[in-house]
Amino acid sequence: MTSEDGGAEIPPGWDYNPSSWEERLPLLALALLGVAISFYLTLFQVGAIAQMWDPLFGSASSAAVTHSPISRLLPIPDASLGALAYLAEVVLGALGGPARWRTLPAAVLLYGLVALGLGVVSALLLITQGAVVHAWCLLCLCSAAISLSILGAGVGETLAALQHLKAAASRHQSLPRALLGLPPAHAHPQRAAYQ
Repeated sequence: MTSEDGGAEIPPGWDYNPSSWEERLPLLALALLGVAISFYLTLFQVGAIAQMWDPLFGSASSAAVTHSPISRLLPIPDASLGALAYLAEVVLGALGGPARWRTLPAAVLLYGLVALGLGVVSALLLITQGAVVHAWCLLCLCSAAISLSILGAGVGETLAALQHLKAAASRHQSLPRALLGLPPAHAHPQRAAYQ
């Protein structure tokens, strides 16, 4: 399969395209759900919502998690950082077309870094809920599941972009040009689309 610019949409050696909309749209939907959950948690942390919805563990358990000393380590609600990170995933995940692993690897790598950061923080917060706070929060667990799902499902696109950058380096293409999906400086514009 080739793209409009004549380049391949499926990375060399792969049997699917990790940047296809079929792969990315579910991750974008999950990230939007993550924004909504984190925004709700932020509203509770700042007192705009009096009682948190939690039919599994109860509002008191969720409040113990969202108002724990760990959640107050920063001067702003930690859930607001989650909302911003999920929003960054939405923006970065929506950038570029189905060949973005090759045409916009910088955005793919940034997306991968945000997903990795959210995944690591989610795993740590999961551990602290049970081991330190001794309470559970259903929406926090849902947010963590979303983060870890996006990380697991989205890693392929990051690997494809890294594979593309490695191939560009072996052709002695400059890293800044390769990250931006630009052809080598010395290449003829029509031939560069096939590289």
